[in-house]
Amino acid sequence: MNQLRYGHNSTIITKSLVVGVEIGIPSPEGYIPVIPKYVSCKNSAWKKGTISFCRILSEYGPNGILNAMRESGMKLTYDPIYRAHMVYISLDDIIEYNNPKKLFEKYIFHEYKNIDPIVYRILEEILDDIDIKYVGLTGSYSLGMQNNFSDIDIVIYKEKNAENILKSFLSKTQIIECKNNFGGVLVEGPCLSWRRGRIFNKELSWTGIPSEISGNCPLLRDYRKIRIPTYINTITIKVDEGQPSALVYPPCVKDENGRYIVSFEYNTAYLLYTGGNLIVSGLYNGGSLFIGTREYPGYVKRKV
Repeated sequence: MNQLRYGHNSTIITKSLVVGVEIGIPSPEGYIPVIPKYVSCKNSAWKKGTISFCRILSEYGPNGILNAMRESGMKLTYDPIYRAHMVYISLDDIIEYNNPKKLFEKYIFHEYKNIDPIVYRILEEILDDIDIKYVGLTGSYSLGMQNNFSDIDIVIYKEKNAENILKSFLSKTQIIECKNNFGGVLVEGPCLSWRRGRIFNKELSWTGIPSEISGNCPLLRDYRKIRIPTYINTITIKVDEGQPSALVYPPCVKDENGRYIVSFEYNTAYLLYTGGNLIVSGLYNGGSLFIGTREYPGYVKRKV
């Protein structure tokens, strides 16, 4: 099934004209889990051809995603594996499914004459140390729906490249905002432009993607073997700094006692990657702790 999917943050348009982004976790065969992001409407700043789309996703994270799922009008299917209602799109119900790598290649090499010079300059600057075959284009630019206020959203494939783009963002971009609540998940860390920043007066964001769906996390590689813990707990952990598996979706690290910390909220990645003494709260079973579930969003913070 993974070979039929392009991975986390790939953009999709359904026959009912709902625009969604793929969630990079295993799913039932023939279906793709998505977050509905836009629905067709009468008039909007986001347009694809003559069709307007209105944004329904106010924020990512468990609460924002659930609200968008409800507003989309799409069928919610309860998945006992994740113990949550999901929007699963059948491959037969998709009219456009965008491969981020192919789109980036097309954008840079075949449509470069139409690229805003500032956008080209930004990509050239921020991707200086990245092999562009490991870069993908997502968000409104991948759909041809961008406007003057649109972020440039990219995906970076493989852990080593995610480490490089992290360094690039920290050294070359400016902070846009300081935020610690991501749809219910609390991330109490330093205010840095580690994954979303401003450069040349334009906003840019990135997300790390493993080579295969959840390939960075042994607990999530096989859909049939996924076991989400049932008990809420808060524990103090020590995590070795620099585990690359923290920087691709879903962030996943091991603490010094061999326990896995898994997060369905990508904005926890920086704290999990830099490691040290952390306090984490989520669903726990003694051997693993999951942050970012809708059942209990949880949090991560540095132990002072």
